[in-house]
Amino acid sequence: MTDVKLSPTAQKVLNIMQQHRGVPYTASDMCEVADCSTGQADIALEVLAKAGLIERQQSTAGATTYIARK
Repeated sequence: MTDVKLSPTAQKVLNIMQQHRGVPYTASDMCEVADCSTGQADIALEVLAKAGLIERQQSTAGATTYIARK
């Protein structure tokens, strides 16, 4: 991680995802696990994906999920 400043929510989301590698999460899934709003989870997941810390996956049905890098 190269000098990426993470919000407390993004750090919490990253920690959860690292503990559950291989488990895909949507923003609504993550908001329940991380105890935050869906909007906060969505922003945190996008920031982490853009920083290369997690992977963003788009299904053919249009659902977006995120998964921790192995």
